[in-house]
Amino acid sequence: MENIHDKFVKATFSDTNRAIAFFEKFLPENILSSLDLNSLEYLQESYLTDDLKARFSDMIFEVKTKDRPDYITDIILLFEHKSSPDRHVLIQVGLYMFSHWWKCVREKKPLKPVIPIIYYQGKKKWKVKTMTDLFDKFSGDVQLFLPEIRHIFIALNSLKDEEIATIRNKLMATAVMTQKKAFDAMKLAEDLENILQLFPMKEEKGNFLKTIFVYLFKVSEIPKSEWVKAIEAIPSDIKENLMTTYTWMKEEGKLEGKLEGRLEGRLEGKLQKEIEVILKGYDESLKISVLANITNLTEDAVIKILKENNRFGS
Repeated sequence: MENIHDKFVKATFSDTNRAIAFFEKFLPENILSSLDLNSLEYLQESYLTDDLKARFSDMIFEVKTKDRPDYITDIILLFEHKSSPDRHVLIQVGLYMFSHWWKCVREKKPLKPVIPIIYYQGKKKWKVKTMTDLFDKFSGDVQLFLPEIRHIFIALNSLKDEEIATIRNKLMATAVMTQKKAFDAMKLAEDLENILQLFPMKEEKGNFLKTIFVYLFKVSEIPKSEWVKAIEAIPSDIKENLMTTYTWMKEEGKLEGKLEGRLEGRLEGKLQKEIEVILKGYDESLKISVLANITNLTEDAVIKILKENNRFGS
């Protein structure tokens, strides 16, 4: 599920127009006044080294500043998505920042400031720990040597629904509202109709509208009657397409269920044969290591099967 949320957030913000609509609504005013959001670009590259990519994810935006129109410069907006509180998030952000600066040094490029944005989607309340909080067992004199990592923290659970609904890009408004409700099954079911009515009145280019709908379906366990009721309440040209998508997903779910059932049956059948081989071999005094080789199981697994069948140690 964590991967589903992360992929959806990335799909949401990878479109420049949607990202600009979000930033102009929720970035602090003093930061907004310094940035030329019309120059915003989403960068495909990562500033993480290969060993860090396996553990972390990042979204990078590049934007020019207003105060130096005579000089080509930009600021990296480091966008880190979180769906649960993370005590060490600032250390992670610091890794991002210094990875970026070190890459600039290696490639002999100008150093660019970094504005880290922590985008929190979870349900629990979360106050990000400062660096001094993480080293609170040490004296103030020692803490003076700790770096101060400033950041912008945007928690969806602190944003009002009315505020989200006024995002000028309706696809972004729908996506953010969906992300806010995704970790509260009860609220998601209650607000399904309101979420769908945020959809734009007409389909736009691309498949992001369908992406939102599929994400909603995947993270919820809303009954069919509620889905149909919510879709029918949409006074727009997209109703038929959504209903078609819903029907397709239901059928896909049935197919997946059948395939899983068949696979489980095959696995059970295969394991039953292996159990028979192990029991018969053990009764004929074959060693555990030999039985493991014959069945391609670990020795621990063989011993477990023998114990469950009152053989091992008897």
